[in-house]
Amino acid sequence: MRVRLTVILAIAAITLTACSSSDPKPSDKSAPRPSSSAPAIAPPQPAPTAATLQLGQAAETVGAGGTGRLEITPTNIVYSTGNSVIKPTKATFAFVGYKARAVTAVAADQAAPIDGGGWSWVAPDGQAIAQGNGEAFNVVADSFNAGRTVQPGSFVLDGAVFDLETVQAGGTLIYTDGEGKAYRWTMPNQDTGPEAAQVKKELTS
Repeated sequence: MRVRLTVILAIAAITLTACSSSDPKPSDKSAPRPSSSAPAIAPPQPAPTAATLQLGQAAETVGAGGTGRLEITPTNIVYSTGNSVIKPTKATFAFVGYKARAVTAVAADQAAPIDGGGWSWVAPDGQAIAQGNGEAFNVVADSFNAGRTVQPGSFVLDGAVFDLETVQAGGTLIYTDGEGKAYRWTMPNQDTGPEAAQVKKELTS
């Protein structure tokens, strides 16, 4: 009896040892993925470009040499074949009448090619055309011929002229100011503006 009890106790001890030393079963549940709290980085956006203005809309610009500020407003566009004395080298003159108003307490000069600025024209096909090209430098309209300097508290009416082919009408007018910043206006391809009839008369007389 005592021998049988000893055998049974020995078997029980072996069984307990085997159970305690067996490896635990790996968990079927996968470990949760760590969540990232860092915000997503947006891709870089291109810098905004200056909006193209329309005839009659103003742009505040810097005067030649960085002195003073001028509000520039193209107000009229007239296409003319000239008069009995002056004819375009190409097909037509594009005369842009504009208003330049001083908006600071100092006199300001309009930017000009000598300063690396002034007016230019970009035709619909992309060709850039300088002010006063061809025979345009000889074209004058008395109503828009005030000169370069604008005194504080006043405005002047002046003009920019281009010698164009017919297909180059209706382009983009550009003014580059005293800091080298360019302002753009979309121009109609026909006579437009409150003084257009008067300018047309002056150009053909």
